[in-house]
Amino acid sequence: MALSALGVYLHEQISSSHGEYASFCDVSAEVSCDAILGSSYAVFLGTSVATWGLVGWLGALGLSVWVFLAKGRETIARATYLLAAAGSILAISLYFLVVSVFVIEVICPVCISLDATALGLLAVAAAQVKLLVRSAPKSWQPRPVLVTAAFATVVVLLGLYLGQESTPHLRTGPISIAEVRENDPRFYAYYISQKAVDAPLPEGVGPDDAAIVVVEFSDFQCPYCRRAFFDLEAAVAAEPGDVQVFHRNFPLNADCNPEVSSRHHAVACEAARASECAHEAGKGHAYNRALFANQSSLDADSFGALASQVGLDASKLEACMASPASKEKVAVDLAAGKAAGVASTPTIYINGRVIKGALTPEQFRYAFAIERDLKERGDGR
Repeated sequence: MALSALGVYLHEQISSSHGEYASFCDVSAEVSCDAILGSSYAVFLGTSVATWGLVGWLGALGLSVWVFLAKGRETIARATYLLAAAGSILAISLYFLVVSVFVIEVICPVCISLDATALGLLAVAAAQVKLLVRSAPKSWQPRPVLVTAAFATVVVLLGLYLGQESTPHLRTGPISIAEVRENDPRFYAYYISQKAVDAPLPEGVGPDDAAIVVVEFSDFQCPYCRRAFFDLEAAVAAEPGDVQVFHRNFPLNADCNPEVSSRHHAVACEAARASECAHEAGKGHAYNRALFANQSSLDADSFGALASQVGLDASKLEACMASPASKEKVAVDLAAGKAAGVASTPTIYINGRVIKGALTPEQFRYAFAIERDLKERGDGR
């Protein structure tokens, strides 16, 4: 229960800060509670999965007390209920472990601790039933139907969860400012409080070139940047109006970025140069998408292979990456980010309003609606 309560707290902090909060277990790109608890997988039916977990553990506690208070034959029956509940909790925990490791590709220390606890609960519940059955008359044997029913419930719950994930979250068409205020008043208050500044736009781009101009400083080996890229892409695809997105590189690697001392993102600089070269060849967005989609396997040999996937000549891209021009373009983005005060990724400017961290697709759309409302009222700043 304590671990689940910690998960609820971390989820709330991440959600309320819109990705800017960093917890004690945000260790690296591969080990992070924040990447899991801040993902779209962390919510089920509008409530955090951590909260559902806390409810499950409270239920297990209640069942344990219920077993303790039982007498005679009823003890085995109630112990079987606890065993069924423990099996259900472990099954759901293992599902989210698979999502964490193989889908999001991040290890969550709090989640792993919960998985181990769920396994322990099942072991204790099974041992308890075994001991009770061994000393009880044959007529007191447990009811296997309970365990079967419990696992059927797990299948139904996971089916609902997967159905939620496969259903498009975004409707297309305009969103009114009244809808934003009604659906997410906390986000409206947060967003409107962010001061609008002159966005660090690429050379030759003006702030009025589109109704909504988004500038995204990003690192191709940053998990939060990956999430922001795909969520922003989904939001823009659902928009009825003119939204332009400009990617700017801010690799968190000391080999090309003097503002950081780490080289943990080992190929971030090379990825940034490859992105610049793809952009020059007219395939910038498609190539950026391929880089983020293959984030967990990026290495020095990836860039040419990904070029071929999006219709670029691999040898030409690699030659461009080795040129001083590509390095200079990355340096220009880094200088622009430094001048604007960028210190982490992603940092996103929406019509000049600064967002540090990621937003959900819905929140991106709410931000666009707020910006349109401000423009109509002549109050963009």
